[in-house]
Amino acid sequence: MINRNSEVPCYSQLSQILLEQIRRGVLLPGERLPAENAISKKYKLNRHTVRRAIERLAEEGMVYKIKGKGTFLAKTKIPYKVSKKTQFTTSILQAGLQPDAILLDTYEVIAGDEFAKKLNIQPDDKVSVLEILRYADEIPFSHTTSFLSAKKYPGIHTLLNHTFSFYKLLKEHYGVEATRRTSTFEVSLPDDKDMEILQVSLKTPLLVVKSLSESQDGDIVEYCLSKFRGDLCSITVDFHDLRG
Repeated sequence: MINRNSEVPCYSQLSQILLEQIRRGVLLPGERLPAENAISKKYKLNRHTVRRAIERLAEEGMVYKIKGKGTFLAKTKIPYKVSKKTQFTTSILQAGLQPDAILLDTYEVIAGDEFAKKLNIQPDDKVSVLEILRYADEIPFSHTTSFLSAKKYPGIHTLLNHTFSFYKLLKEHYGVEATRRTSTFEVSLPDDKDMEILQVSLKTPLLVVKSLSESQDGDIVEYCLSKFRGDLCSITVDFHDLRG
């Protein structure tokens, strides 16, 4: 139980108690934690102390939150394969989970020097921007922002309302077989928008993947910025598939 005379803060003691229950199998992967008020009553602690203890476990990747549903024990990290033709749905299904996605936003911007260089277009050309939030078993998994030439792929934002198989859409509607050309991997901490969309805390690391895809003719098709939850995701690069 909680020792209120200890120099160790109560929230830290509680996080250790919960951590020990996880290690002993009292709490199982994927299982929902008791509600904060139930933990509060059991250990005679205020809700703020309980919340701090749970936040510490979340920072360590031991638990994750689903908005409106509660806090759950972390499962084994979800494997995600990066290859020339990475397909989110296929990768998540292979992991034994249920994929889903929602289109968060679509809009156009002027390319400017940054996107003109990335997409091999003119600085005053328009760029279609597509923001997609992807789920694995109803858990926010990744936030992807795609940038494409609006001139080369007119109306793509309306087509994406009906399908989230992005490469399939490019092939069927534009005759383009897109494959990944390059990917850059980074680690960062979330900003306010990331925390809201991916439902993570400030200290949850994100795996950031910046990729360029090209057509069968070698033309740049898409610049893509994907942010994966580092507490849930394990990324594997398939070198066999990436060989030229």
